[in-house]
Amino acid sequence: MSGADQLLGLQDAVVLVTGSGSGIGKATALLYAQAGAQVACCDIGEAAAAATVAEIAGKGGRAIVLHADVTRQADVRAMVAETEARLGPLEVAVNVVGGFGGAKPRPFMDLPLEEWEMPLRVNLTGTMLCCQAEGIAMARRGTQGRIVNFASSSGIAASPSIVHYGAAKAAVMHLTKSVALEYAEYGIRVNCVVPGTHWTAGIERQATDPETGARIRAFAERVREQTPLKRMGETWETAGAALFLGSKLSSYMTGHIVISDGGVLHTTARGGVSEGMTPKALE
Repeated sequence: MSGADQLLGLQDAVVLVTGSGSGIGKATALLYAQAGAQVACCDIGEAAAAATVAEIAGKGGRAIVLHADVTRQADVRAMVAETEARLGPLEVAVNVVGGFGGAKPRPFMDLPLEEWEMPLRVNLTGTMLCCQAEGIAMARRGTQGRIVNFASSSGIAASPSIVHYGAAKAAVMHLTKSVALEYAEYGIRVNCVVPGTHWTAGIERQATDPETGARIRAFAERVREQTPLKRMGETWETAGAALFLGSKLSSYMTGHIVISDGGVLHTTARGGVSEGMTPKALE
C-alpha cells in the first residue's frame, strides 16, 4: 500500500456515487476509483453509468453499474442494497444528483407551481432519500461511514430566475447540517460540497442549443470574468473536494459546507443565469 493509499484510507472501500454518468458525478467516481475504491456508479441513465464503469475498468479499477431514480424511495433503497450485495458494506456515499428536474430558468412572477416543485424533488427530496437509506445501512452494520452531499453556490448567493433551484440547494445544505448531528451518534460523518459554475457536457450542450445557446454563452463569459480565478471550474477539481470529505484526511469534519467556486462567492459580482428576463405576468 502506498503512502497516498494510507493517507486517504480508501483502498478497497465501497463507495456509492449517484449521478456518476456525467459531469462532476462522473469525475468523482473516476477519482475514487483512482484512489483504490470499489465504486458503485449509479445514474438514471444506465448507459451513461456503464460508460463510466468501462472507463474505470479500463484503468484497472473495480466498479459496477446501478440504475435508480433518486426521487423514488424504492429505487434508492434498492440502490443501496444492491451496492452492499455486490461489493460489501457501504463506507462512502456521494450524492451528486441534482439539477433543475425539468424546470426552466424564468422570472419568479411567472414560475408555475409544478416547476417550483421539480428542483425541490430532485435536489432536496432526492438527497434526503439517499441520506436516509445510506445512513440506515451504515448504522445497522456499525460502519463509521461518510456521506457527501452536493449543493450549489446558487443556494448561497441570490439566484435571479432560478429561485426554485437556489431554494432547493439551500435546503440541501441545511439538511446536511441537521443530519450530521443525528448521525454523529453512529460515527457517520455528513458533509456537503458547494460547486460554483463548471464547464460540463451539459453546459456545452446548452451553449450550442439554438434556443438557449446565446444566453448560456453570455452567462459563461460573465462567470469567467467575475470569478477571481478568471475561469470556470473543471469537474475533477470539485470531485477532489468530494474525495477529501470521504477520506481519512477529513476525519474530524462533519456538518460542514466546503465551497469549490473559484472564489466567486467572495465577490459581489455574481450574476444570474437569465439576467434581463421580463416577467410575462406584467405584460
